[in-house]
Order: sequence, then structure tokens, then C-alpha cells
Amino acid sequence: MQMSLDGKKKILFYGRKDGYGWMSNFERSPMTIDGIVYQTNEHYYQSQRSHVKELQEWIAAAPNPFAAMKAGRALRPEEETANWESIKFDVMLKGLRAKYTQNPTLKQKLLDTGDAYIHEDSPTDMVWGIKGKDMLGKLLMQVREELRK
Repeated sequence: MQMSLDGKKKILFYGRKDGYGWMSNFERSPMTIDGIVYQTNEHYYQSQRSHVKELQEWIAAAPNPFAAMKAGRALRPEEETANWESIKFDVMLKGLRAKYTQNPTLKQKLLDTGDAYIHEDSPTDMVWGIKGKDMLGKLLMQVREELRK
């Protein structure tokens, strides 16, 4: 854990094996959304990229989160959810809410981060990681705040 310029703790995570790896979307944390069980938040998120039911089901059942990610990223334009860019943050937020409300141990771990800033320390992700828009960290902090209430 590091300190930010304003004196708050700063948590950086990336791989599942680091100390805060449980925050990763690749962390095995089964959750049910709309009657479907997803093994990770990555499975949920990537399955929602497609409007094709069979593709959603395949991605949801992918053997691991990496395979789910690759499948979601490989969709052809006609298979993608039409408004994906405008809804992807809401989809991620829905998945994170499910992950942390349905897994009590992870919920407590997230609450135990206190008021620390949370950042995904991805070296390349310009949307979800700290070097870009830092959206995963922002959404995790939002879910943490919601869980407090």
C-alpha cells in the first residue's frame, strides 16, 4: 500500500496473486445475475458485450476468465451489443455490485480498505487502469461506499 499526495492510503492491484488480487475481475467469485451463474466478474462483463444469446451463454460458461475476455474482445460488429460503449460502465458496476454483495468475505475485504484510493495498476488498460480513466478503481470505490450505507 502506498500513500497519495493528500495523505490517504493508495491501493494498487493488478494480478490475482498480489495482496489485493481479489479485486481483479479474474478472481473466482461466483455470482448470480438474472438467473445466470458467472464464475468471475470478467465472465459476466464479457458476456454482456454480445446481444446474441448463444454467445452470451458460451462466454458465461467459458473455462476461465482469460477465455471469456478473449471471446468478448473477438466479437464481430454484428454480434456486439449496439450501444456497448455507452453502457459498459453500468454493466461493470452491476457485476461489481453482485460480486461484493453475494460474496461476504470479499464484501468485508472491500470494506476493510477504509477510505483508501483503489486503482487497477494495469500497464496498458487506458479505460479501466490507473494509467487511463481508472474506471475500475472508481467503480470499486463507489461500490464500497454503497456497501457502507
